[in-house]
Order: sequence, then structure tokens, then C-alpha cells
Amino acid sequence: MPFISHKLGKTYYKVSNKNKKNTPLVFLHGGPGSGMQGNLPLLKLIKNRPVYLYDQLGCGKSSITNKNKWNIDTFVTELDILIKKWGLDNFHLGGGSWGTTLALEYYLYNKNKNIKSLIFRSPMFSAKDWSDDAKYLISKMDSKNKKIIKYCHEIGATDSKVYKEAMFSYYLKHVLRDKIKLNQSFNSSKKTNLNGKKIYQFMWGPSEFCAVGTLKKYNKVNKLNKIKVPTLFFCGRYDEARPETTKKYSQMVKKSKFKVLAGCSHVSMQENPKLVVKTMNNFLNKIN
Repeated sequence: MPFISHKLGKTYYKVSNKNKKNTPLVFLHGGPGSGMQGNLPLLKLIKNRPVYLYDQLGCGKSSITNKNKWNIDTFVTELDILIKKWGLDNFHLGGGSWGTTLALEYYLYNKNKNIKSLIFRSPMFSAKDWSDDAKYLISKMDSKNKKIIKYCHEIGATDSKVYKEAMFSYYLKHVLRDKIKLNQSFNSSKKTNLNGKKIYQFMWGPSEFCAVGTLKKYNKVNKLNKIKVPTLFFCGRYDEARPETTKKYSQMVKKSKFKVLAGCSHVSMQENPKLVVKTMNNFLNKIN
């Protein structure tokens, strides 16, 4: 198995089309703590350039880490180490959900060195914007689920069966619009990637609705105007990262493109990977 050992631990990664000459793509998974599994279609469907994926420290097959490493600085440092170990002089950088947060942080840290373009799928640049979007989408749910979510938040009953059922209803509309895959995701998360789940709860919280962890005050929207490279923003039509918010972010970047994927929600890579890759390829191939 391909691992890179470094001062923070050991990172598991995968790369496809290593000998292709087009500019490589490094794509970051969500969570935090989810692992690269959901992005694996990129390795098969993007055929004209190297594609690099990895499990961020603490999740998947990478080293288990302690709470003192569950922070943005750790993940930015890890990514910087990997870029150097892979010998990438120029590359495209993208991510989905939390992966967009990390991609933006790395771009700002790296001061635009070596990065030819950015791809933000269903971005999270402000915990408040995310929470406001969730409140809006919850307001459109049936009265029973709205009451359950509100009451469980008030009394801290986010482990209750009724809360999880209401959460499932929300996720089925706005996170993954495939009941079988969503069920598999809910069930597998109970048995696998347990440390990744702890990272998610520590940094974000018990559900997608709002951040109550260390990211609860996160906001880098005012840094988007510092992006000077071509940037693609896209999300699903029913995304919890609402199209209205994603479009607002795109308008803050001069060299930006914005697209909404029909029929998709947040985890569009699992819902319609071919459409996701087509959207990304149309953008990347115009740059190299």
C-alpha cells in the first residue's frame, strides 16, 4: 500500500495516470474525517491527468491521531508535506465540502505558489452561512421533523432515535439522494472509520445542521477575493451547500465559473460521478 511517513504520522494515498503529462489534480475529501472513499470515481473517470487522493490524518487508512492534531494547521501541514513528497511543481487543487475549506486554507498558506486552479464542490467557507442554509432547508421540512430537530437541539438529545430519523429525512433530500447508499453510509459509519467520526464530531458536531465543534466560528469568506487563479464553484440543485450561497461565493472571485448540477444534492460524487467529472474536466481541460 502507498503510504508517506512524516513528522505528523503516516498518510495513505492513491494516484492514477501517474505518467500523464497534463497538470495533476489533487482532490481533498470532506468531513472532516470522512476519508477518500467517496472520491475514488475520480481515479477511473479522469483519464488525461494524474489524480492524487489521500486519507487525511486520523481517518481511513492513515495514522490514528489524538485531539491535539484535530485542527486546520495539522491538515494544511500534512497537505504541504504530501505536495513536496509527490514532487508536484504545478497542480490543480480541489475538494468537496470540508475539502474546500482545506483547499482554501492551503491556497492562502501557500500564497498561490504552484497552484494553477481551484475547484470548490459544495463549499464550506462560513459556519454561520452553513447553519443559516440548514435553518432555511429545515424550515421546508414537515412540521413533525422540524419539531423533533428543534427540541432535540434544545435538550441535547442528538443521540436519540427520533433525531436520527429526522436527520435521515434531511440527508435524503439534501446530502445523498439515494436511499440505499445513504442507509449503507449510516450503517457503515457505526462500524468503520471510528476515529474519523470522532474528528468530525470534535471539529464539526453531531450532524450536518450546524457546527458546534471547533469550526463553529469559522469564516473565511472575506478571503475569497485573494484568489487569483481560475476557480470552479459547483454544487447540487438540492445541496445543503445551497446554490444561492455557492453562487455568492463565486461572485467574490474574479476568474470564477459557477455551475449547479441537476438532480444532485451534497454528495454528488456518489449520486452522479460522470456529471461531476464532466463538469470538472470541462473546466480543467481549458487550463491544461
